[in-house]
Amino acid sequence: MGDLGINLWNLIIQLIAFIVFIWLLWRFALGPIVRVLDQRQERVRDSMEAAQRMQAELQATAARNEEVLAEARREAQGIIAGAREASDATIARAREAAAAQSEEYLARAEATLRQETEQARQQLRQEVADLAVLAAARIVRKELDPAAQARLIEQTLAEATASGSGTDSANGTGGTGGTSRPGV
Repeated sequence: MGDLGINLWNLIIQLIAFIVFIWLLWRFALGPIVRVLDQRQERVRDSMEAAQRMQAELQATAARNEEVLAEARREAQGIIAGAREASDATIARAREAAAAQSEEYLARAEATLRQETEQARQQLRQEVADLAVLAAARIVRKELDPAAQARLIEQTLAEATASGSGTDSANGTGGTGGTSRPGV
């Protein structure tokens, strides 16, 4: 090997130095670097697995949230429907009550109107009868003598008494209005 310019001792020393260098490099430089890289790779793998688990949990949570939201929507729709039904029922009851009350007021008003009309008629009849009696009395006083006047008064009283308990009370005049007066 000497012909090639290679020194055997130098080659062996270089080989031993190279092996020692490789061993030192592996032991103090490359080993820790590889361990750090392996640890880092393990952490990345763990992080990826955790991220995947979290992603799966997020999806499950999102699905549960969607179910809860759907249930809440259904409940809200049910509540809204119930509220609408209740409000419709309340409105219907209020309308029925208002209709009944208006009918009652109308019936009362009609009854009051009939009563007042009847009272006005009775009062008018009484006034007409009083005016007729007054006019008849004035006419009779001027034309009758005292004896005929006394007879006429007695006859009228007797007829009024008979008609007050008889036909006039049956037809609602009460003996005061619409009675027949003899001689008038």
